[in-house]
Amino acid sequence: MDGKIDLHFALRNHKTIMKDVFYQPPLKASRGLYVDNPDDITVYLMESSGGLVAGDINAYRIRLDKGTNVTLHPQAATKVYPAFNGKPSKQEVYIEIAEQACLTWKREEVIPFAESEFHSHTTVNMKKGSSFYWEEILYPGREKRGERFTFNKCHTQLEVWMEEDCLVYDGLRFEPSVQNVKHFGVMGDYHYIASVWIIDSEIVLDVEKWSRSSTDHQVSITKLRDAGYLVRFLSNDLPRVKKEMDQLGNKKLAVSV
Repeated sequence: MDGKIDLHFALRNHKTIMKDVFYQPPLKASRGLYVDNPDDITVYLMESSGGLVAGDINAYRIRLDKGTNVTLHPQAATKVYPAFNGKPSKQEVYIEIAEQACLTWKREEVIPFAESEFHSHTTVNMKKGSSFYWEEILYPGREKRGERFTFNKCHTQLEVWMEEDCLVYDGLRFEPSVQNVKHFGVMGDYHYIASVWIIDSEIVLDVEKWSRSSTDHQVSITKLRDAGYLVRFLSNDLPRVKKEMDQLGNKKLAVSV
């Protein structure tokens, strides 16, 4: 079953609105909500089928007009079921962000079940002066069932372009059957890998505050020239990862401008 969401955001009387919306089950978008800020619209992304079955494709197309502020919030983690027919489950995301617009995509969580195969490709095209925040967490599987990296394949790709300049070209490729995922330099003894991409030239992140390491939780920061930051987590403490992601999403707590 192939799901689709196409959202177009625009300004009306200096307020961000959802101008056009199209969705095809099992994907669905909520109505626009103004949660914390009347200038920032929040839309929840829902998946009614309970997950991706082998061969399913979920496709998202998101467009932001000049000056809009949008937060997209997946309602639940993406569950990827076994690929018994040999076909991978796929997710395709295409985003366009105009000048002075800002898009925040809250935690994109992926749980690949045993014997599943998942491919995800996200492409973001930005104009100068725009900003983009992207959060993602990859689970090792259904841990309560003892699944830890027992999926067949999990490939994710993120591309971010600022007009003709490629700012991000980042891929994660896991194939536990042919690689030692527990090897040092891959996952080591950690179970979760998570990323926060902050593409915003106006933000100055407190690097010393966010660089930390312990036996079950590690955080590292990469500065993307003058474009922003990548904050990456390797952890066995999922609640802590989510808490620190929320803090990074709060500019007052995470950054100094």
